[in-house]
Amino acid sequence: MTKYHLFSALTAKKQALAFLCMMCLAATSLWAQQAQLTISTDDSTQILSTKVYDGSTVALVTHVGAAAGLLPEHPYVTLYANANYLTPDVGGIKMVIVTYSIGSTDSAYYLPPQNDTLFASITPKQLTITGTAIDSNKVYNGGTLASITSVGTLYGVIGSEDVHVSAFANYEDPNVGTNKNVTVSFMLYGNTTQCANYLPPADITLTANITPRQLYAPIAILQRNKVYDGTIICNVESTSTLEGVLPNDTVSNRATASFLDPNVGNDKPVNIYHFLSGPQSGNYTITDTSNYAYTANILPRKITVEGGIAQLVKEYDGTRDALVLIPCVPTNLVNGDDINLITHAYYDTPEPGENKTITFQFTLLNSNSNYQIPDEFVYSTVGKIIIATLLDTTVADQGFAIDSKYICPDDEFTGTFTILQGTPTYYSLIFDEAALAQGFTNTTKPIVMTGPNTFNVSFDIPQNCAAGTYNVTFAIGNEVNREISFPTQFVVNLSNTYLVQVFNDVISIDNRNNTFNTYQWYLNDTLIEGATKPYYQDPRGYLDGFYSLLVNKGTDNEYFVCPKQVITYAPTEAQKSIVACPNPVVNTTKVKLTGFGDEQHLLTVFNSYGLSVVRTTFNGQEYEIDMTAFPQGTYMINVDGITTKTVKF
Repeated sequence: MTKYHLFSALTAKKQALAFLCMMCLAATSLWAQQAQLTISTDDSTQILSTKVYDGSTVALVTHVGAAAGLLPEHPYVTLYANANYLTPDVGGIKMVIVTYSIGSTDSAYYLPPQNDTLFASITPKQLTITGTAIDSNKVYNGGTLASITSVGTLYGVIGSEDVHVSAFANYEDPNVGTNKNVTVSFMLYGNTTQCANYLPPADITLTANITPRQLYAPIAILQRNKVYDGTIICNVESTSTLEGVLPNDTVSNRATASFLDPNVGNDKPVNIYHFLSGPQSGNYTITDTSNYAYTANILPRKITVEGGIAQLVKEYDGTRDALVLIPCVPTNLVNGDDINLITHAYYDTPEPGENKTITFQFTLLNSNSNYQIPDEFVYSTVGKIIIATLLDTTVADQGFAIDSKYICPDDEFTGTFTILQGTPTYYSLIFDEAALAQGFTNTTKPIVMTGPNTFNVSFDIPQNCAAGTYNVTFAIGNEVNREISFPTQFVVNLSNTYLVQVFNDVISIDNRNNTFNTYQWYLNDTLIEGATKPYYQDPRGYLDGFYSLLVNKGTDNEYFVCPKQVITYAPTEAQKSIVACPNPVVNTTKVKLTGFGDEQHLLTVFNSYGLSVVRTTFNGQEYEIDMTAFPQGTYMINVDGITTKTVKF
């Protein structure tokens, strides 16, 4: 190499070294000028406050804060942030370190902000499961636990972490039922720390059945004998102890029994039925697995009786037989049963005598094996057997001696009867259909003798009985039922409701229907001569006594109207009188008063039926009545309701 070239080479090396030194100095100067950035307190960095466990420490930066400390000449800087939990495990308040980096045009002039420390939470991850299964049936055991047949497949465990699941199941209650809700709950096991980062699968609801627990029927002790009652019920006296009930349950057993039919018989088959009771009885079922044949007996029912009447007196006939008037009636028959029970009565001996014992005995005609005949019993100790005295059959010719002239509705018929021979003990009255239709009632009454050969007869006359002639059969009998009878007639008179008091001194018959056509008045059962009008004016000026009337309702059809007592006599009014002039009336008549004062008077005019045709008032002692509009007939004038005057028009 020439010196020139050597010089040049050396020179070049020196120049290069000098350039390198200059560059180093420049770089040193530039580094010495880099500024440390900070994060603005008004715009800080933010991270997600909570995350679900995912196996990493990464925290999500939701906002990068604003850089503080930028120089005006170097404003172009971009700030970056990363955040990480110290550990990836679940925790409530965990430290998170935020680290920063910068970029962009002017980033060489700055240093990034120092690390921030923040806090956030990591929550457990919810795991899921599929395919869990339970035993569909279990026998009641007093508990709610159900059997798991398959835990199922767990989903959501991160990577190969040591996290596994177990399951347990419970019915909603321990009692028997179908399609009962069963709650399955889950629990994690494995690495304790890793398991803490997860939530076990949520509870699930399945359905299954709890079937009754089988009990075996205890032995029943039956009532060996029962009396026939028409039912198949067989009484159970007791049962042995019920076994198999869980200790904490209250269950009791009641047994019933029944025959195959209700009829009398020995060693009859009996079926047993068991019924459970108690708070937990619905969780059990009971079965009779024994081969024991139950039997019992149904005994005949002894009949009891009531009633029954025997004739206490009989005519001597050489036998002990007593006449049964009314048979005894069975009192304890089963409803629906019908038996033919015959009642017999017997004297103790056949000879005549007083205070003889009469005994009832019985025969069951139909062969009903379910019943026994009643025990015989003493009916009476006052019976007697006599030699009877005949009644005189000529009694029919004696008839009634009626105590009253009138037989009136709503009254009592009374009469006296005479018998020539014998002593009757009862009489009977049997009315014909016409009398029964009017309300008469057939009757039998005891006879009380009022004299050596006489007794009284009575019966009620119905209130609304129509007047007429009625037939009745009269019968009398003695102690041994010797009886004679004969028909007779009696007449019921008209009711005294037909009689109407018109004035103080006038009584009339209600003949508005023109029922009657002849009249004869009676006072105190004495015929009043000339009193043959529909009304009767007592000449005394007042009514005082029993008034009756014989009327004719047609040819040969006369009836008495039953007496009616009317009393209107007032001595202080007897001096008052009125006169009508003219009388008979042509067109008008003038009424003149005597014994009246000058006060206002009430004047009333009645027709012959007792109906008011004029009613007016006047003052003074005279009043003229215009009768031109009246039909011809007889009228009665009344002043102040005290006295009357009859006028003809």
